Amino acid sequence: MFGNAFQGRCIEPFARPFFVIALFVATMGAAASATRELSACPFCFGSLQLTLRERIDTSDATVIVRWKSGEPGDLNRELPATTTFEIIEVSRGGLDAGASLTIARFQEGRPGDVFLMSGSLLEDAVKWDRSIPLSAEGLKYVRNLPASTAPVAERLRYVLCFLESADDTVATDAFTVLAAARYEDMAALRSELPKEKLRRWVFGGDRIKGQLSVYGMLLGLCGDASDSRRLEAIILNTRGPDDFRLGISGVMGGYLLLAKTEGLEVLERSFLTSAEASSSDRAAAMKALRFVGAYAEECVGKDRLAGSVRRSLATAKQPENAIADLARWQDWSATDRLLQWYDAPQKPDRHVRKAIIYFMMAAAQADREGLSDRELKSLDAAAKFVETLQKKEPALYKQAARGFIPRS
Repeated sequence: MFGNAFQGRCIEPFARPFFVIALFVATMGAAASATRELSACPFCFGSLQLTLRERIDTSDATVIVRWKSGEPGDLNRELPATTTFEIIEVSRGGLDAGASLTIARFQEGRPGDVFLMSGSLLEDAVKWDRSIPLSAEGLKYVRNLPASTAPVAERLRYVLCFLESADDTVATDAFTVLAAARYEDMAALRSELPKEKLRRWVFGGDRIKGQLSVYGMLLGLCGDASDSRRLEAIILNTRGPDDFRLGISGVMGGYLLLAKTEGLEVLERSFLTSAEASSSDRAAAMKALRFVGAYAEECVGKDRLAGSVRRSLATAKQPENAIADLARWQDWSATDRLLQWYDAPQKPDRHVRKAIIYFMMAAAQADREGLSDRELKSLDAAAKFVETLQKKEPALYKQAARGFIPRS
């Protein structure tokens, strides 16, 4: 889903220019093509680890084994650590079910305990990775995992049944598979999502093994008006300017899927234009807007989203990020305002000035076809600004150009 690199975190001052550059690179990459590959879940983090299926399929040898005996080893007596298993099933590798397998390390266990083991062939011997304990449910889960070549919908349907499993290994793997899926693949299964379970995980107040951010977004896909009201209550239950709420961005994203324009007005009023809002809540709201703009534009529309971003400029603590969003959504109506800000007697800081320069470069190279006279006037003003900058401040222009990818 959308990997959660910026959720609820303040960008440190030294990192701000690089964040803005990244946003503008993404802006121009999107402008160069009308189509794009949807990325993994926008509200997921930590989702780059291998799934169990990927671990099995990328290993030279994979077996399910039963613990027989183990020796922790003794340095004083120069006794090596060993563990002996009985092989139950062989998924990969030239090993035989029923044979014994001894590895050169100690794996704690009791006779009969079951483990998944995989390894790589090095110098004609298998170097085994860590042993993964399997409960009865874990064994069932691994045995029935769809092949990596199976349709995405089949793989997602399978893991949906195991989210929040009592077995931590199973719950983690199921969530990791979900987190690596594209938003459009999840949206295609909205009628099959476990709505009642999602409600319990989002509203129940219990500790969950997955991420509130993802579950909130999924509830937005399958929920109803009552869920919208309950999500809004969670969103507005903030504890002040220093509050930090892990996962709230996905809850906001799910809320926008359900509440649409009315929900956007709530986020705008409560966070984007409120001087009292915490920086993390403001960042979460902006992330939710980016999510809707990229994946569910039909819920609100980019013009309305851009309007919220424009209004947030007055109170934003890091307006350069909002300026980058306006460029990404090609909202050139902000051109005059940004030009006035750039030339104001009280100059904005260097990060904001750089963001404005990038905005003008993007506008100067934007498609002009189908634009209104007012929009064309804005693009002309941006092009004039860039031309003047290149002549009067060539060093600044060259520095900005290095961080900017032009349209192809």
